Amino acid sequence: MNEDTLIKDIEFPVDKRKIPKRISTEFMQRRVTKQKSVTIDKFVSSQVDLVDTNKISESISQLSSFHNRHTKSQYIHQVAEHLKNQILSLGYTNDNVYYHKYTEHNINLENVICIKQGLTNKTILICGHYDTILCPNTNDIESRAPGADDNASGIAIILEILRLISKINFNYTIIFALFSGEEQGLWGSKHYAKYVKENNIDLHLVINLDMCGVTAFLPSENTTFVDIDDGSTGEVDTNNEPSQRFGNKMEQTALDYTELKVAFDPIFASDYMYFEAAGYVCIGAYDGSAVTNNPNYHSPGDVLSNLNFDFLTSVTKMVLAFILIQGEYSLEQ
Repeated sequence: MNEDTLIKDIEFPVDKRKIPKRISTEFMQRRVTKQKSVTIDKFVSSQVDLVDTNKISESISQLSSFHNRHTKSQYIHQVAEHLKNQILSLGYTNDNVYYHKYTEHNINLENVICIKQGLTNKTILICGHYDTILCPNTNDIESRAPGADDNASGIAIILEILRLISKINFNYTIIFALFSGEEQGLWGSKHYAKYVKENNIDLHLVINLDMCGVTAFLPSENTTFVDIDDGSTGEVDTNNEPSQRFGNKMEQTALDYTELKVAFDPIFASDYMYFEAAGYVCIGAYDGSAVTNNPNYHSPGDVLSNLNFDFLTSVTKMVLAFILIQGEYSLEQ
């Protein structure tokens, strides 16, 4: 791979409504129908039971209460500060919570990063964006833009997982990244992907959480999309097969620890794309609601009351269980 891959901009569409509607036929032909495991990890199950719907709702309410979270708005730095303080309130310290600052289009911005150091430097990155945008005027920085689903829902999942794993040890290092600038063209994740590459971080997997709380456009009320790199949307091919393997593991996790069913969807137009272009393995969770017939997409109508909190709680449980298993939790102090 060209070492300059992350130096230049890559044209990724911001509007997720342009996403292909079908996963590749090749992947679907190889997909094996899964059954619930005979033996379930009791510790993982006990932690999944601790997921608190009220805390998820509260996080979304607080984030969507900012009048506007457009990257160029007067509120964007306040949002970053709020999120950093939220993470610190969960028991993390300034030693592992910090701003990753960057400049894009002459605008100074920050990603909010929390690193939970593991026994090794093998790393899993969990990410989501905290900014919003309105259509059709994407430069509107004054109007109300609550962004409850897009993407306070993904951020709320991250905050709840941070709460629940704060006292748990892992073999893997877990990085939580809350990105700005996603709606302008993946600005924050572009700069952080470059940072990860330049600093030789041993990144094994990226899990992106972008729009996770609406069920009206899914195959059923208890089906979530898991995004995988099926070769139809990515920049490189060497990470396709491992992405699909992790997608299959996420499906097994959903089956074992939640009532969710999984449908697969191609990665597209969100914060995993620059990581994929750098050769990293990427998957994501997505609710499928970035479609033309969703009147609330990128609109003032993206509010808390439109979210399905039973579903969002289940998605949180799925991702939490996946992190515990793939991050190789340890009960040893």
